[in-house]
Amino acid sequence: MTESMKPARVQPVPGWYVDPLDAGVMRYWDGTGWTAHARPVETEPEPAPAQRHRLGLAAVLGVLASTLLLGIALVTIAAIAQTDRMNDPEQNDPGSLASPSAQAATEGARDGAKALASRARIDLDALGVTIVAALVEDPEAAVEVAEVAGDYLVLTDGTPYATIPASEGVELGGYVAGGADAFCVWVSTPASGRTAHWSPLDVPGPAGFVNRSGDCAAVTG
Repeated sequence: MTESMKPARVQPVPGWYVDPLDAGVMRYWDGTGWTAHARPVETEPEPAPAQRHRLGLAAVLGVLASTLLLGIALVTIAAIAQTDRMNDPEQNDPGSLASPSAQAATEGARDGAKALASRARIDLDALGVTIVAALVEDPEAAVEVAEVAGDYLVLTDGTPYATIPASEGVELGGYVAGGADAFCVWVSTPASGRTAHWSPLDVPGPAGFVNRSGDCAAVTG
């Protein structure tokens, strides 16, 4: 079958699904990517219309939630929601006295940096889970990631697999190919000059945090 004859993959409709990163959490899929909205799995989600008999990425993600998290190094990703180290901007010199206006400006900049870091983390979650899904669905496929017209585009063997909207102020940094347990993708926030990566190769520190600051060089060399 030629590239042009490959059937288009069906994106799952918006709805609540088991979070592939934490089997105890339900996360909302907006039709193109994961959002920051989550709730405990104890809350019974209402099935979305026409969802019961549709197969596609949702089915793959369901398999990931129940199988991959018990096997490959992705079990370490459960701590991703706690990774706020990249969110903390540099603190002011405690010995200096700032005017109310200067203090307000500093607090605004700090809040802006945290908002950028939060959006970057959401983008990385969506990218990482989608790349894993593509590799699990076809382990032999060559997966690529690009940014086109403000969207992240995940391709398998040159064919579009999924499109994920890029958050405001967040840009694709790069992608290092590998298997479902060895790739790395990273994004940058030019306004804050920060970068953050997502890789199943990451190992939690002593406190259980996964440090995802910096680009892929930290985990791929």
